[in-house]
Amino acid sequence: MALYLRHFGLNEAPFSLTPDTGYYFGHNAHQEALNMLLVALRSGEGFIKVTGEVGTGKTLLCRKLINQLGEPFTIAFIPNPMLNANGLRAALADELGIDAPRNLGQHRLLAK
Repeated sequence: MALYLRHFGLNEAPFSLTPDTGYYFGHNAHQEALNMLLVALRSGEGFIKVTGEVGTGKTLLCRKLINQLGEPFTIAFIPNPMLNANGLRAALADELGIDAPRNLGQHRLLAK
Protein backbone atom coordinates (compact mmCIF):
# COMPACT_ATOMS: atom_id res chain seq x y z
CA MET A 1 0.00 0.00 0.00
CA ALA A 2 1.39 3.39 -0.93
CA LEU A 3 2.49 5.66 1.88
CA TYR A 4 -0.09 8.34 1.07
CA LEU A 5 -2.93 5.80 1.20
CA ARG A 6 -1.92 4.83 4.72
CA HIS A 7 -1.33 8.45 5.71
CA PHE A 8 -4.83 9.52 4.67
CA GLY A 9 -6.51 6.26 5.71
CA LEU A 10 -7.57 5.35 2.18
CA ASN A 11 -8.30 1.82 0.98
CA GLU A 12 -7.68 2.61 -2.67
CA ALA A 13 -6.13 5.30 -4.83
CA PRO A 14 -8.55 8.24 -5.07
CA PHE A 15 -7.68 9.13 -8.67
CA SER A 16 -6.97 7.02 -11.73
CA LEU A 17 -6.68 7.59 -15.46
CA THR A 18 -10.13 6.08 -15.98
CA PRO A 19 -12.85 7.80 -13.95
CA ASP A 20 -14.82 5.52 -11.62
CA THR A 21 -18.55 6.23 -11.75
CA GLY A 22 -18.82 4.89 -8.22
CA TYR A 23 -17.40 8.23 -7.12
CA TYR A 24 -19.79 10.30 -9.22
CA PHE A 25 -21.11 13.35 -7.40
CA GLY A 26 -24.28 14.73 -8.94
CA HIS A 27 -23.22 18.38 -9.02
CA ASN A 28 -26.03 20.56 -10.42
CA ALA A 29 -24.22 21.28 -13.71
CA HIS A 30 -23.30 17.61 -14.22
CA GLN A 31 -26.78 16.40 -13.32
CA GLU A 32 -28.34 18.92 -15.71
CA ALA A 33 -26.01 17.78 -18.50
CA LEU A 34 -26.74 14.13 -17.74
CA ASN A 35 -30.49 14.77 -17.81
CA MET A 36 -30.16 16.67 -21.10
CA LEU A 37 -28.20 13.80 -22.64
CA LEU A 38 -30.77 11.26 -21.47
CA VAL A 39 -33.66 13.29 -22.90
CA ALA A 40 -31.83 13.83 -26.20
CA LEU A 41 -31.04 10.15 -26.58
CA ARG A 42 -34.50 8.98 -25.62
CA SER A 43 -35.96 11.47 -28.11
CA GLY A 44 -33.86 10.05 -30.95
CA GLU A 45 -31.62 13.08 -31.38
CA GLY A 46 -28.79 11.01 -32.92
CA PHE A 47 -25.15 11.90 -32.38
CA ILE A 48 -24.24 13.92 -29.32
CA LYS A 49 -20.88 15.54 -28.70
CA VAL A 50 -19.80 16.46 -25.17
CA THR A 51 -17.22 19.25 -24.97
CA GLY A 52 -15.49 21.13 -22.18
CA GLU A 53 -12.19 22.04 -20.61
CA VAL A 54 -9.78 19.36 -19.41
CA GLY A 55 -10.74 18.01 -16.01
CA THR A 56 -14.36 19.17 -16.00
CA GLY A 57 -15.79 15.65 -15.89
CA LYS A 58 -16.71 14.92 -19.51
CA THR A 59 -15.44 11.34 -19.44
CA LEU A 60 -17.03 10.63 -16.07
CA LEU A 61 -20.32 12.09 -17.33
CA CYS A 62 -20.22 9.91 -20.45
CA ARG A 63 -19.42 6.79 -18.42
CA LYS A 64 -22.27 7.60 -16.03
CA LEU A 65 -24.59 8.03 -19.01
CA ILE A 66 -23.49 4.69 -20.48
CA ASN A 67 -24.17 2.98 -17.15
CA GLN A 68 -27.71 4.40 -17.06
CA LEU A 69 -28.63 3.45 -20.62
CA GLY A 70 -29.86 0.01 -21.45
CA GLU A 71 -32.02 -1.41 -24.19
CA PRO A 72 -32.69 -0.37 -26.93
CA PHE A 73 -29.45 1.64 -27.16
CA THR A 74 -26.29 0.51 -28.91
CA ILE A 75 -23.37 2.40 -27.40
CA ALA A 76 -19.94 3.19 -28.79
CA PHE A 77 -17.65 5.19 -26.51
CA ILE A 78 -14.89 6.86 -28.55
CA PRO A 79 -12.81 9.12 -26.30
CA ASN A 80 -10.26 10.23 -28.92
CA PRO A 81 -11.47 13.52 -30.46
CA MET A 82 -8.62 13.71 -32.99
CA LEU A 83 -9.62 10.92 -35.38
CA ASN A 84 -9.96 11.44 -39.10
CA ALA A 85 -12.94 9.92 -40.94
CA ASN A 86 -11.25 6.55 -41.48
CA GLY A 87 -10.03 6.44 -37.89
CA LEU A 88 -13.51 7.24 -36.60
CA ARG A 89 -15.05 4.48 -38.72
CA ALA A 90 -12.41 2.01 -37.50
CA ALA A 91 -12.93 3.02 -33.85
CA LEU A 92 -16.69 2.72 -34.26
CA ALA A 93 -16.35 -0.75 -35.80
CA ASP A 94 -14.07 -1.81 -32.93
CA GLU A 95 -16.48 -0.51 -30.29
CA LEU A 96 -19.42 -2.26 -31.90
CA GLY A 97 -17.52 -5.52 -32.37
CA ILE A 98 -17.67 -5.36 -36.16
CA ASP A 99 -14.85 -7.35 -37.74
CA ALA A 100 -13.87 -5.18 -40.70
CA PRO A 101 -10.62 -4.41 -42.52
CA ARG A 102 -9.23 -0.96 -41.69
CA ASN A 103 -9.54 0.21 -45.28
CA LEU A 104 -13.19 -0.80 -45.66
CA GLY A 105 -15.19 2.04 -47.16
CA GLN A 106 -17.98 3.86 -45.37
CA HIS A 107 -20.84 2.29 -47.30
CA ARG A 108 -19.54 -1.27 -46.94
CA LEU A 109 -18.88 -0.76 -43.23
CA LEU A 110 -22.39 0.57 -42.64
CA ALA A 111 -23.79 -2.44 -44.50
CA LYS A 112 -22.18 -4.74 -41.91
